[in-house]
Amino acid sequence: MPRRTDEQDKWLERLRLDGDARAASSADACADALRRAILTGAVAPGVRLPPERDLAAHLKVNRSTLRSALARLATERLVRIRQGSGCVVGDYRREAGPEILQVLAGLGASGDVEREVAADLLYVRRHLARGVLERMPKRVPLPTRVRLESEVERLARLVDAGADPLSVAEQDVAVISAIVAATKSRVMQLCLNPLLDFARTMPRLREAVYTDATKSVAAYRAILAWLATPRRPAPTAILAALEARDRETLRRFGRLTLQAQKRVAKRRPR
Repeated sequence: MPRRTDEQDKWLERLRLDGDARAASSADACADALRRAILTGAVAPGVRLPPERDLAAHLKVNRSTLRSALARLATERLVRIRQGSGCVVGDYRREAGPEILQVLAGLGASGDVEREVAADLLYVRRHLARGVLERMPKRVPLPTRVRLESEVERLARLVDAGADPLSVAEQDVAVISAIVAATKSRVMQLCLNPLLDFARTMPRLREAVYTDATKSVAAYRAILAWLATPRRPAPTAILAALEARDRETLRRFGRLTLQAQKRVAKRRPR
């Protein structure tokens, strides 16, 4: 059996399961612990994980559970499993997908990491919106515009009725999807899909974006008017409105984060 290296021993000392997770001995708990260790830099890209027997013993789980957890991390492209030579940590910045953003957002105790992820998500989404508008055909068929208007007005009714953020988010995704579909660009659709998923995976950002979605409704109505213009100008005003909306969203997100931190601080024993 291969012997552990000093580097592997040091890494094992830092690797711990939460109390509830340890009791459960689940693949989810193992995957979460290993994923966090990789994303926080406790173990660097290129490092070979300790032998399976040692890692399972350290986490107090059986080897089958550990293999299941490692398989999940391999699917997420956080590790590479090499038959006969063990498991090597990958470089998530180069290899992983957007689904890792949710985990990254929760790693910063101060909220700084979560705010950075939120700001970058909004930035990328906004600049993809520019690409979508530039990719829009010169003439959008009337049935397509009618369908878009129907989705926007459905969103407006939800906003006016004070619907919960999740319901508003789901309809907002329907509006964006309809706008992107009008470009007939499969690339744009596939690029936007993971960005739109934050509504499901990042509740605080979802609340910041959709607690007051009146500016989103106004922006979509401006897009509809722009699409109906025979000689469309550059969508400068629309993009400026989206940028202003995102700035307001980040301010709201900061307030929500601060409130959450205060609630956590109150619960801590003194």
